[in-house]
Amino acid sequence: MMQLIVLILIVNLGIAYQCYKYATRKGYPKTTFACLGLVPYFNLVVWVYLLFLPDITHLNKQFEFEGHNEKQPL
Repeated sequence: MMQLIVLILIVNLGIAYQCYKYATRKGYPKTTFACLGLVPYFNLVVWVYLLFLPDITHLNKQFEFEGHNEKQPL
């Protein structure tokens, strides 16, 4: 029984790590998705959700780039 609990914990942490990795790669909040990935059973939903979310890293970089080029009002 103890081995089953350890196996489930390892799988749960592995899925949480995958959520963190996909959130980082796609440009979404890392801590939010990592914390949601730690919730048992819900972590599978979050993981699949992250697999199908679009990549927004280019939008984040474009937004940061445009923000620095704007002139400040006097």
